[in-house]
Amino acid sequence: MEEPLIRDIPTIKKNLELVRGMKSLKAMMPVLKPALRLLGLNVEGVSDALSQVPELERMAEELAAVPDRFNHLFAERGWIIYDMMNVEIAKAAIAKADAGDIDGAEADLVDYYNAETVEWNLQTMYGVRAFHPRMPLAQKALTDYSEGRYHACVPVVLALLDGMVSELHEKRRGFFAEEVDLQAWDSIAAHSKGLNVLVSIFQKGRKTTRVEPIFLPYRHGIIHGMDLGYDNKVVAAKTWAALFATRDWALKAERGMLNAPPEEPQKSWAEIFREHGQRIRENAEDRARLEAWTCRDIRVGEDVPTTGGPDAFTADTPERRLIEYLNYWRSRNYGGMAQCLPATQRNPISKAAGQVRSVYGSRSLERFELQEIDDQAAAVTEIKVRVWYHEGGQVLQLDNTFRLINEDTQGNPVARGKPNSSWTIYTWGIS
Repeated sequence: MEEPLIRDIPTIKKNLELVRGMKSLKAMMPVLKPALRLLGLNVEGVSDALSQVPELERMAEELAAVPDRFNHLFAERGWIIYDMMNVEIAKAAIAKADAGDIDGAEADLVDYYNAETVEWNLQTMYGVRAFHPRMPLAQKALTDYSEGRYHACVPVVLALLDGMVSELHEKRRGFFAEEVDLQAWDSIAAHSKGLNVLVSIFQKGRKTTRVEPIFLPYRHGIIHGMDLGYDNKVVAAKTWAALFATRDWALKAERGMLNAPPEEPQKSWAEIFREHGQRIRENAEDRARLEAWTCRDIRVGEDVPTTGGPDAFTADTPERRLIEYLNYWRSRNYGGMAQCLPATQRNPISKAAGQVRSVYGSRSLERFELQEIDDQAAAVTEIKVRVWYHEGGQVLQLDNTFRLINEDTQGNPVARGKPNSSWTIYTWGIS
């Protein structure tokens, strides 16, 4: 019996089947046009969409092949592909390895995990509630990583990875526990060729003291002082990569989605046509918004007020959302503050409100002033704020940077201006 392929998971398989269906539809269009008009469809629009089928088929097949090929080449070296990994980086590594330079490909992967990439991926870990209390230590590990102190970074990240998995695993088994199974339905990373391969490598027994450099994060050898040569960027990068890959499994574990859901009823061709036509239009609109986006040059105190209520700021802007958040803090409305968090962090809202209260409950906001608004990307803005608040009988002053991300209703980052999107506060704590 052949081993299952990542390309056969439902998400990838559905995309391939959709493109193949479009290919068949394109061939049948001359016959179907009258019937489509009766259904009220824009036949010209459908024909324009179908003209893209050859390119869509090529792209779909190429993307479907990447996960299996990447893991085949690199899993034994401690790398697996995951949802948030840059696909172009993975494709480039595959091409270099296929050309005979797999060591060079691995060096490129290590370089990919620079401090900026690790920081960005670490922000995505806020989507995992079980990682929230672990974030302060992760940030310290990132500082060590940025400054080349790999000896300090690696054990901390390994411990955070182990603890997060243990908290979420139904049998309370950590990443490095015996017989732990980190598979999940419809997941690229949590596939049998993904996380479980890393587990089998990282948890190998290491009972002999070694001083020579190692290039895989053997947890037992590192934590128990047997592998003394782990102090290098290769081991550190692979440790971070494993944490970010495990995010895919952790999200599904928290949402109760490790197993396949009941099968949905088959959709009619008319429904498929409508949905796909809408998806193509939305994708085109998204591309147009991304291409049209430019960074705003905002002078605080001139273009926007330094403080005030929400009505003093333009609707649907990141600064308006942050002002709402800060005014909720001033009125001790922790539920309102929780509503400003990303979708993945505010479900259920009662728990999110409790987490916000645990951070802000002992601090009473007196006033605030915006310092700087920095549009970093089409969906990302960072805002620096100076706040004055009461705590422990004192009035304290703090400069804090909030990172805001524009999300759609499913919690996916989208370019500002997309209908039914809203700004959320990703880094919502203060320190």
